[in-house]
Amino acid sequence: MNSKYDFSVIRVLRRKRSMTLNKLAQQSGLTYPTVETVETNKTMPSLKTLDAIAGALQMSTSSLVALAERRLVQRRRAQLGDSMAIRNPMQGLETCMVAVYDKAKIIRVRSEKGEKVHVMDLHEDCSEFCYILSGKVELRIAERLYRLGEDETIFFDGVLDHSYTAIEKSEYVTIHVPKDSKILESLLMGHELVQALQRDNGDPVPEDPEKPEPA
Repeated sequence: MNSKYDFSVIRVLRRKRSMTLNKLAQQSGLTYPTVETVETNKTMPSLKTLDAIAGALQMSTSSLVALAERRLVQRRRAQLGDSMAIRNPMQGLETCMVAVYDKAKIIRVRSEKGEKVHVMDLHEDCSEFCYILSGKVELRIAERLYRLGEDETIFFDGVLDHSYTAIEKSEYVTIHVPKDSKILESLLMGHELVQALQRDNGDPVPEDPEKPEPA
């Protein structure tokens, strides 16, 4: 089903309440097949069906719909690096335009010849991509040097101490990708669902061993 809604969130919510599909069907006054097809995104439920499921989950219908809404796009405006609330001054931060997506970041740098960018405080537990748009750049990673020219790219562990120095007037983009994939997933989920997933440390509720036959 092609939809901007993902009702598999119902599975997360019912498991938080120790409910099987059978129990949810009974408490909502719906048939098992109806609830199962909604939870597995096989059909687009009616408002009446959502009202019933939300009631059984002890939440409002609007809250359930909000959690199910797919957030396929996140949009951010980049800001000047030296306008960010950073405690420690960092070399070359004023040449950076930074877009922050939680712990993920996209940074565009425009440097004149000889300018150095060393902004380790912007890094968390991430991997880093770099794409040279124009010019030539020397990248130091730990004790090794890499010379990169236009349209060259590099990928490395962003936790390693590193810095960029423009060999000539240059423009490049770096992307910080969190190593924990759940951080990226959370950007496209509702905040309440993320909290529910983070709290769910117990064993999952077992599914019903057999599906009842439709009446």
